[in-house]
Amino acid sequence: MVSLLHFNRGRSALMLCLGLGPSCLLAAASDWDCQRSKDDSEWVCVTRKSKSETAVTPSDQPESKAAEPAKEFEPATDSAVARPEVSRPPRTREPAPTAKSELKQGDRPIRPAPPKSVAAAKPSGWTCRPGETGKEWDCSLVGPDPQGLARVVPEEGETTENWAETTTITQEDEQRFRKLMALLPADPWARACAGKSESAPMTEFLMTPQDRLARQQQPLEIRSDYAEMVDDEIATFIGSAELTRADQKLWGDFVTHNTVSDTLNARGNVIYQEKGLTFSSDTGFLELDTNRGVLRNAQFILGTIPARGTSRLTHFDSNTLSRYEKFTYTTCPPGDTDWMLHARNVKINKETGRGSAKHAWLEFKGVPLLYTPYMTFPVDDRRQSGFLTPSFSSTRVRGFDLTIPYYFNLAPNFDATFTPRILTKRGYLLRGEFRYLTEMTRGRLFAEYMPHDEVRGDSRGQFGILNDTRFTDNLFAHVDANYVSDDRYLNELGNQLNIVDRRHIRSWGQLTYVGTNFNVTTLADYYQTIDPTIPPAARPYYRLPRVTFNYARGIGNTGFVFSGSSELANFSHTGGRVTGQRLNVMPRISYPYQKAGGFIIPSLSLQYTQYWLQDQPPGLSDSPSRTAPIFSLDSGLFFEREFQMGDTPLLQTLEPRLFYLYIPDRKQDDLPVFDTGEYDFSFYQLFRENRFTGHDRLGDANQITLALTSRMIDQSSGMERLRASVGEIFYFDDRDVSLPNLPQRPGNKSNLVGEVYSRLTNTWSIRTGGQWNPEDGTIDRGQIALQYDDRDNHLFNVAYRFRRDQNLDLVRLDLTDVSFRLPFAEGWNAIGRWQYSLLDQVTLESFLGIERETCCWRLSIIGRHYINDIRTSEDGGNVANNEIFVQLELKGLTRFGRQIDRFLERSISGYRLEGDE
Repeated sequence: MVSLLHFNRGRSALMLCLGLGPSCLLAAASDWDCQRSKDDSEWVCVTRKSKSETAVTPSDQPESKAAEPAKEFEPATDSAVARPEVSRPPRTREPAPTAKSELKQGDRPIRPAPPKSVAAAKPSGWTCRPGETGKEWDCSLVGPDPQGLARVVPEEGETTENWAETTTITQEDEQRFRKLMALLPADPWARACAGKSESAPMTEFLMTPQDRLARQQQPLEIRSDYAEMVDDEIATFIGSAELTRADQKLWGDFVTHNTVSDTLNARGNVIYQEKGLTFSSDTGFLELDTNRGVLRNAQFILGTIPARGTSRLTHFDSNTLSRYEKFTYTTCPPGDTDWMLHARNVKINKETGRGSAKHAWLEFKGVPLLYTPYMTFPVDDRRQSGFLTPSFSSTRVRGFDLTIPYYFNLAPNFDATFTPRILTKRGYLLRGEFRYLTEMTRGRLFAEYMPHDEVRGDSRGQFGILNDTRFTDNLFAHVDANYVSDDRYLNELGNQLNIVDRRHIRSWGQLTYVGTNFNVTTLADYYQTIDPTIPPAARPYYRLPRVTFNYARGIGNTGFVFSGSSELANFSHTGGRVTGQRLNVMPRISYPYQKAGGFIIPSLSLQYTQYWLQDQPPGLSDSPSRTAPIFSLDSGLFFEREFQMGDTPLLQTLEPRLFYLYIPDRKQDDLPVFDTGEYDFSFYQLFRENRFTGHDRLGDANQITLALTSRMIDQSSGMERLRASVGEIFYFDDRDVSLPNLPQRPGNKSNLVGEVYSRLTNTWSIRTGGQWNPEDGTIDRGQIALQYDDRDNHLFNVAYRFRRDQNLDLVRLDLTDVSFRLPFAEGWNAIGRWQYSLLDQVTLESFLGIERETCCWRLSIIGRHYINDIRTSEDGGNVANNEIFVQLELKGLTRFGRQIDRFLERSISGYRLEGDE
């Protein structure tokens, strides 16, 4: 058995040795040269340095005393910085002692000299001095071969930096990081430096029950260059020792394992690796049963984030609790220390998901940004109470604006955020948000209050509630209620309710029941008008309530489909207008016939509308009604052909469509207008049955629509390379029904509508559309937009939009819009937008900024100029505002400043938030 182990010279397996007890001595170090004897009965070994020494054979070794090594044996090796390689360069030091040199001399064993202390250890690497003849070099190696990596050699009289007092990442630390990187299966910063900044899931870092069970059940496997066992209790491993148990691995030049206490001690080139974490240190101690341990002068890499750091003294108190002294942390790759988080003491608890730090400070580009005597932080994605990232901005209206939010984790399904806000030109503002989640419902409550606005001299605020409740699988409700204290609140103090309409704030709620072939919805809504230019009489009605019923089902196996819709609504108003109730019923029968080559859908409907009105003008009925049939016929064909354009296989389609509509003229001038308007005319409007929204007007029609669409589809990728559509309505009768105060439209044709979209390349696309008025010979609407998008948020957009109001014969819109986010140097992006109204000859919005992005941080600075409302008002609604956005994102840590990603998503077409597909 001993001969077999000698045969595995350089990497002996302890699992074979542990069963032999103290008689198993593995002395096959790399300084020996062993060969089989001539009769093939034994091994003959000599040292490489001393050829004249007597060869040692197994039969020459004493059977008992030779196997008893010194119990306090410690190698005289220096500490190193990385895992030793299996193949090493020749060393100038003497070979390891032979079995005979470890025997007793007299009555006392001979022990090697004890190692130097870690602080006084020689630096690792090659040290070369001129030889005696001056024609050669005398070189010695401490630790592993650095393979050409240079190290700083101190001048005579100079002392090297004491790692125990260092509070930052040193050059020696950087060398160790490079060695640790060689142990990892892949570069963890490769994705981050390629613009893919998402972290690995926390399951690759946190211990799972399966991981804990594997550590308990799997045996400890140890390999080394040299090993010895003392009294079946203490095993010593020298030279490239490697210990493995489940996900845990430990390397070291000198390792002892106490099998009774199940502890490990390691020195020299110590490297410890477990799930998602890799450590390098000078010395290491580990209790395998309790997972307690200590590392000195440690460097670590978190491959899942990715991140790295140093800790001059590291304590592992358990599977979940660890402590660090003189701690430094960064997510920058090795060799880059653009930002670092320093702390005197750090404690991390994986079980609670919390970490804490004392005397912590953040450094960016060598400049301290933040200091705190104490801080807590999360170490996973579990919610925790504490301060969130503060944000700040500066505007002409608000001045310097600083918010400091504090988050309350009240329960697993409840939380709240309290945010004090300071505005130097306005005063202070308090904001609160409460979120809840139960089995039936989820939502949030939001409130904001400013006790005294120093500009307006009054208290101001806003309130909002958003709630969704599912009572059963068929019954659910939605509530979205909002309120602001005055008309100018959103423009002056911000919009935390995500309100899009700057003229009216809608509050509404509805209850819906969904059955097998039907659904019933009850809705109530209210509008708060915040545009002071809108008179009370022109403000919208609100419905308290509105009930709708919809039904659809096939009639046996006939192919016919019966459907119907009905509505009962109560309309209220505060501006002295007519109010009342409206009932609308519309049954419908259709016969959809569809095949692969085309479709045809005839349908017949009957619409009945009844009113019960209050405050009706004299001479008009309080209960007018309207009844009219609706007949439509929708049909289309599909043709396609395949062809080749260069090396690209394409599929071209030709899709003609014909739509006929007939609705007789019914007198409707005596009917009120509660919620009805006219649809915006577009290509899809060519196929609607009613040109009006709501039920107060039913447009008369005797018309036919002719349209044609063609597409070119890349068959290799499925991408639509080209889509072109054109269509027009031909009227057989004049249209007499219109809204009040709007003229009737003469003519026997609608506008000719055309749209073209082309994906020129994988990055360039163009979209254009327009409407030609054949009666006036003018263009009523036109737009063209060119976009560059490389799917990596490098964007360029240029667009022009024009719109004429056909009823009033005036231009409503005439503007240009240019926006971009483009690189102009390595890691640098230019960001900007310019939206200019040719109609009013004024810049509606413009901003310009720069963005610097690296593997571990991103800085954005943007200056913005904008106008809230182009309409001139007495309170200065058309006065331009100026803002400055600053955002510093330290990847893997936090963001400082106002987050501008949402702003860029709204302002630059094609911009995608991080993580969006």
